[in-house]
Amino acid sequence: MNGLKEFFGNIPMFQKQVEREIEEKGIEPSEGIKKMEFSRQVIRNLVIGVLVVGILAFVGISYFNNKNQPPVTPTATTESKESNQSETSGEATENSSQAVQGSSDHLLKLSAKERADEATEAFESWYKSFSNGDVILEINKELLKEGSGGTSPIELQTKLIDNLKAKFGDKVSDDFYTGLQASFNFNPVIVDGAKGLTISKQNDDESQWFSTWFLDTEKKEKNTKIIVRNDFPFEWVDWRNKGQHDEKVGKIFKNVDWDNDLSYEVIGIDFTEATKNIETNQILFVQMHYNEKIGKWQVTGNVGGVY
Repeated sequence: MNGLKEFFGNIPMFQKQVEREIEEKGIEPSEGIKKMEFSRQVIRNLVIGVLVVGILAFVGISYFNNKNQPPVTPTATTESKESNQSETSGEATENSSQAVQGSSDHLLKLSAKERADEATEAFESWYKSFSNGDVILEINKELLKEGSGGTSPIELQTKLIDNLKAKFGDKVSDDFYTGLQASFNFNPVIVDGAKGLTISKQNDDESQWFSTWFLDTEKKEKNTKIIVRNDFPFEWVDWRNKGQHDEKVGKIFKNVDWDNDLSYEVIGIDFTEATKNIETNQILFVQMHYNEKIGKWQVTGNVGGVY
């Protein structure tokens, strides 16, 4: 204690504090009074210092203990509860997904009639985006001569498909062109010395002609043009309630779960009164599909027909 008194006694600031407090109490600052007040101040500051050091030490020890402790492992009950909740959530999501497979929020908000109307309007919009008889591929007289370069079936059909892509844009789906390409693999676009430019039917497999139903050739002295046509009547077909159960046409479009998938509709096209240079079935059904990424209905490459 004497050592502490000597330590604090050598600090001028501390000495002045002792004298100031004695004066504030109205006591005569005799040497005895100063020594007694000095001892009290030393003890008080010592107690405060010990408390501050103790608190700091406690805080530091607690911090490092918490930092070095391993993470708490959940109990079996907690794990089981979380697992059950996860499984329940997963099942609910899966069931919900199955219930509206291929459907978007947009489609769920619509009635069956509104979905049918939208799909029909999209087909009509595509159907009217080109004029009946628009030339989609033309070959000049020089190229009609046999042996001319650049007229292989592959080159011709590639050019025709590229022209269609430029004309139709996103009104049709990508698989539309895949189906068209498959049709040309069986029925190539060729240059004939007598007939000119034409699409040649190589076999009697009518399924390979479905994708070319909207194409035709324009014949003059020599057929030098392939054109597109949009003069065939069409209407929406109730495939969910009738079409899929129909004895004649129910066998086509098995690729869709019609009871749960709202993103498909069907348009029927009547060729019974049409005269075409390129053969086709008398009745065709074209699938429309709602593309969620771009938010619109598209004509697809899935085309079926009867008769």
